[in-house]
Amino acid sequence: MNVPSDTPAARPSRRWAALAAVLAVVAAALVVLALTTGGSGDDPAGAAASSGSATATATPAAPSAAPAPVALAPAADTPEPTGPTTDADEPPVSLDPVPLDQPAAVGNGVTAEVVSLDAVDATGVGPGNVTGPALRVTVALTNGTADELSLGGVAVDLAAGPELVPASPVNDPAAAPFSGTVPAGGTARGVYVFSIAAADRADLTLSVGYEAGAPILVFTGAAS
Repeated sequence: MNVPSDTPAARPSRRWAALAAVLAVVAAALVVLALTTGGSGDDPAGAAASSGSATATATPAAPSAAPAPVALAPAADTPEPTGPTTDADEPPVSLDPVPLDQPAAVGNGVTAEVVSLDAVDATGVGPGNVTGPALRVTVALTNGTADELSLGGVAVDLAAGPELVPASPVNDPAAAPFSGTVPAGGTARGVYVFSIAAADRADLTLSVGYEAGAPILVFTGAAS
């Protein structure tokens, strides 16, 4: 006896056949997609371009050029000294002495003069200063040169007797040593106080140097 084809027993077989056909279509589509993608990935030109891009990215930047050396200006010449040019190893020369009441000249336009010698009782201020009999010496310097004269290097010293025993300077309130400058043609005064006994004032030697290395002006005589 024949069984009808549309029976319940025949329906599962038809379903499996339809499912197999669908799977076959999907598999074919996947194969086509894989072939298409692989072909573009295997393109030599594309691979070379990709490799070149990677190489360009990884290549380090070239080091910057070193800065050009800067030329240094030549050192300025040492200025020529404007003061006396005597040998530094030799003491300044002392000019011939003149009386205390006479002016003395260096020979370049600078002159000095002892304005006064006054007996005083000095008042020593500070360590090492002595209070007692002293002489207050006032000296004038005249600048007969054409330039301004600095007075910061003026040195005034007093000595007694043939042995030239130095008299000690006293930091008395009346003392006012030379300082600053004096213009061309101008005159400046400095005041110095020296501790010296009255018995030692009969033979005095006063020395004045107007700047380091300059000839020393010398005055001699007696003071009361």
